[in-house]
Amino acid sequence: MDDAARAALEELVTADAGRHRPRPASGPHGERRTLTVGMAAYDDYDGVYFTVMSVLLHHPEVRDRIDILVVDNNPTGPQAWALKRLEETVPQVRYVAYDRRTGTAARDRVFRETQSDWTLCLDSHVQLVPGALAALLRYIDDHPDSDDLVQGPHLSDDLRTLYTHWEPGWHQGMYGQWATDPRGADPDGPAFGIGMQGLGLFACRTKAWPGLHPAFTGHGGEEGYLHEKFRQAGHSVRCLPALRWTHRFTLARPVPFPHTWEKRLRNYLIGREELGLPTDEVLDHFAELLGAAEVERILGELDTEQRNPFACFDAITCVNLDTRPDRWERVGPRLASVGIRGDRVHRLPAVPTPANHHIGCALSHRRAIEEAHSDGLDHVLVLEDDVVFLDGAVWVLRRALEELRGRPWSVLYLGANSGGRTFPRAEGCHYLEAVDGVTLGHAIVYHRSVFPHLLDELPGTVEGMTEWIGRHDALDQYLARWDRRDCYRVVPDIAAQDSYLGLFPEDLRDQFRLPPGERTAS
Repeated sequence: MDDAARAALEELVTADAGRHRPRPASGPHGERRTLTVGMAAYDDYDGVYFTVMSVLLHHPEVRDRIDILVVDNNPTGPQAWALKRLEETVPQVRYVAYDRRTGTAARDRVFRETQSDWTLCLDSHVQLVPGALAALLRYIDDHPDSDDLVQGPHLSDDLRTLYTHWEPGWHQGMYGQWATDPRGADPDGPAFGIGMQGLGLFACRTKAWPGLHPAFTGHGGEEGYLHEKFRQAGHSVRCLPALRWTHRFTLARPVPFPHTWEKRLRNYLIGREELGLPTDEVLDHFAELLGAAEVERILGELDTEQRNPFACFDAITCVNLDTRPDRWERVGPRLASVGIRGDRVHRLPAVPTPANHHIGCALSHRRAIEEAHSDGLDHVLVLEDDVVFLDGAVWVLRRALEELRGRPWSVLYLGANSGGRTFPRAEGCHYLEAVDGVTLGHAIVYHRSVFPHLLDELPGTVEGMTEWIGRHDALDQYLARWDRRDCYRVVPDIAAQDSYLGLFPEDLRDQFRLPPGERTAS
């Protein structure tokens, strides 16, 4: 590599990016293989590089049966373009940009992106013992329809000590402690059942993947949780003795994102609630670790968050142009004013189409729907970055969602322009209208029942969307012409836009108040 090329790569790896730095595009799917070796990474180019090279150098006998997937969990970060370059230089690597969920939950995306029958998920700094992948592929060939979770022994840095599983129990904020079953000592031995194991490496048939809770955030909480999900689905957890791996635990640099005790505790509580498991031992352990008062504070905040009706939506996506960081900064306090935590909101870079903003708007909404669909979510709330909320929005939305419960629906407008028309309340409802012909898409919830239709209908390219907008004018106009009886609007409207407040009734208009410190809306 000459000096100019080396300097360019160094700039890619070390440049200060920020959220509004252009992000690399996800690569196309390659040839379908038996097994995808996937990893989710957050600013860990070195770890990814050496894991990828180790797979290709030390497992040549299986190279034609695997592909490699890199999910970049910080695609606007300083190492994103270096990770993308791996896709360009290593034929079997596919790069995927993904930051809707960060931390441990990003592993879920590995399974959503693969086209292989089986998926092996690694941490981005795991090395596999020679022969490990061949052993896993033999297991797959012998058990092609297995829905079990398959793991292997962790090999310590001394290359002698093996840990085949974790024993249940709490230690320093984690559930589970390393342990060894003698059956794991023979690499040629058969797979055997275990209760749980560290998740630096795990594999399953892709269709058997049960998913991770959409509210998980930060690092930790998945230990034991994922294993129990497999068991509750009627499957088991297996240790394959030959599937041995090492793990880099020590970092010679700062952790790229904070691992807070609060997020870890939240994940444990959310996971156990999902699985119907008691939480007493979780609370007792963290009370010893953090103090009872701190645990009570976290519990109070979690309770407040879960009672907030916006928490009912599996994902909240806010569309924002890279050229308007000012609007992104301004929308944060507006979201906080209705109890939406910042880490619950995914910033989706808007597609810039200056000649006709309706093209970019429709493309951006399509991308939000596509991401929610591929994440296996039930619904996604898509917001424009100039949204402003009604005083009392939480009170109204809580009641509207209660009335929506049990009804089939496709879209839910939190605010819309009816063009002067009035609609009757939905049957038996006070806070829901069954609507048609309404416009504006600044705060709209899409249900999974319409994900496939909209993804088929809306083109995924600027060229295709330009032609589509020529026929339909705008996405909200297209939705307004839908011949459906399952579109609803929250009443009164609880979300507006700065520039469209004049469309709302006069007695409601002054109730869309800005957060303290924001004097004007523009």
